[in-house]
Amino acid sequence: MLQCETSMALFQRPLGASCLLLGVVLAAACAGPLDPPPARHVVVISLDTTRADHFGFMGSADARTPRTDALAAESIVLTDVTTVAPTTLASHTSLFTGRYPHHHGTPRNGFTVHPDNQMLPEILKAEGFHTAGFAGSFALDSRFDFPQGFDHYDESFDIRNSPRDGIDQNQRSAARVTDAALDYLDATGVPDRLFLFAHYFDAHRPYDPPPEFLDPPDAESAEPLPSIADLKQPGRYSPGERTRHALRYIRRYAAEISSMDAELGRLFDGLRERGVLDDAILILTSDHGETFLEHRELFDHGTGVYQTTMHALGVIRLPNRALGGTQVAVPASTIDLLPTALAWLGLAIPDNVDGVALPLEAEALGARAAGRQFGQATKPIGAIEDDQPWANLRKARFVRQGPFKLVQIPYLEREELFHLASDPDEQHDLLRRPSAQARGIADELRPALESWARTADPLPSSFAREQEDDTIRRLRSLGYVR
Repeated sequence: MLQCETSMALFQRPLGASCLLLGVVLAAACAGPLDPPPARHVVVISLDTTRADHFGFMGSADARTPRTDALAAESIVLTDVTTVAPTTLASHTSLFTGRYPHHHGTPRNGFTVHPDNQMLPEILKAEGFHTAGFAGSFALDSRFDFPQGFDHYDESFDIRNSPRDGIDQNQRSAARVTDAALDYLDATGVPDRLFLFAHYFDAHRPYDPPPEFLDPPDAESAEPLPSIADLKQPGRYSPGERTRHALRYIRRYAAEISSMDAELGRLFDGLRERGVLDDAILILTSDHGETFLEHRELFDHGTGVYQTTMHALGVIRLPNRALGGTQVAVPASTIDLLPTALAWLGLAIPDNVDGVALPLEAEALGARAAGRQFGQATKPIGAIEDDQPWANLRKARFVRQGPFKLVQIPYLEREELFHLASDPDEQHDLLRRPSAQARGIADELRPALESWARTADPLPSSFAREQEDDTIRRLRSLGYVR
């Protein structure tokens, strides 16, 4: 395998009449041209509701994610990936189509995926891959027509009661997802060409990690942990009490990720032992994150489009660890992952894909100019969706160009501008007391965002009416319907 040591320097030029050019200069000393072996298999692993800043390889000093960190060391790591939708079904449909939700037509959880969408499993199945998927949550249940193109789709969920929140969780643990995937390969044997999809849901509320992963142990016996619903009630707790209890939930969330990391390691080991891993292109990503105390969307996701929920993981492991250890800071989007995988496999990319194929060759990694990233919220729901050509049209949306991010919230008639390099938590709206530069940047990004919103031409989708009561009950259990 070619060993290539890389270093990066970010450069930019002022934002002008065209666009901000953001690139990565890779000062690399390589023994020769990259010639990685072809991939026989494709593995996509999605971590639901998982913040990118909760992993050691993404710079967290407190994370306990040794197995994912080790995989990242063997991979290309895209450190600045943006998701296009902050809820499970819309985001995963974008991942599997390379299209924005306002094109693939699935606005949020509980709606159906139109059969005219070309999904990644369908594309690979047509190329001779055996396709197998293992879902961790009801949000990706087959009643929503998500598993198009799968030869085998495992969706055996548990009904787990959370006494603190009083809800049932239609999900299953990371251990059960890993067991299901490895047991299936043992029962059927590894096919000549395999597409394997594994979806892990553990970092989602109600944040009930195995106790051994809590550090320090949560002293619930001394002080009961209030429900998140109680924490959200104005005036219920003093600011200090609210923060103290919130930090306990944040530790529990981190412990869920540590627990999930251990099971991911078991999956990586199992794929390696079965001869899959080193013959595969493996993509590890997250569908969206979670907001803690940074914004009004306390311990939730779907309404806002801030980085807490829109910054996603982007790890691409090539066969035999080719280009392992390379980090790329050029902004990218989750809709870029499908065309990237297809291009690397030498397969045709569907004409209607919104994403772009990222170059995975050593000489091209640093030469790519950063384009614009867009995304849109999926909540609130209800009357805001009525009489609109696209259900999410009046919800929060953003355009990202280099370090600048413009956010519009049409139903609140609000607009905000952030400089992510100096304000990664998006606490300082540059339009509150705008400088001439801030006004100029907003004036350039605004028509781009509004033009993007006007391109909405969604395929038809409808709420799963045949089992509406059951669907609503289960989505409510996951916190997606009030």
